[in-house]
Amino acid sequence: MPIVRKAELKDYEQVLRLKRQVHALHANACPDFYKNSDLPLTKRQYEMDLHNDMVEVYVLSRDRDVLGYAVASTRIVIDHPLVVTQKIMYIEDFCIDQQHQSRGLGTLFFRGIEEQAREDGYTSIELDVWEFNQAAQMFYKKMGMECCRLRLRKQLKNP
Repeated sequence: MPIVRKAELKDYEQVLRLKRQVHALHANACPDFYKNSDLPLTKRQYEMDLHNDMVEVYVLSRDRDVLGYAVASTRIVIDHPLVVTQKIMYIEDFCIDQQHQSRGLGTLFFRGIEEQAREDGYTSIELDVWEFNQAAQMFYKKMGMECCRLRLRKQLKNP
């Protein structure tokens, strides 16, 4: 049975393999925004994330295999004159290995992260999803997420 746990340094190579999958998907769909890269996550950056108090790296693992990973940062709003006090878990990356998708593992992983967020006193979970990624949008809606804002972009071409 797969388990949700905090990532460790020993997970780097498997997390990198998954990060490559996610990055390739985005680089292919949005070449005007993302560069192709064989190293979308350096070991140094991974280590920095593991030791950053405002970042959590989670993995979905079965035995020694990492089937998914997620990176979440903490955004805290306190005593803001216009915004209510809140502690937001912002999911930067969420990935299930392409070979293991559509088997309920994403749901298991997301629910595990959601439970951890509740235990840690978060008031909400937020993330961005690209317009091209309809499968991800459907998944997140299935997880109970709702659109709360739209991020728009206009490419400016030089004449």
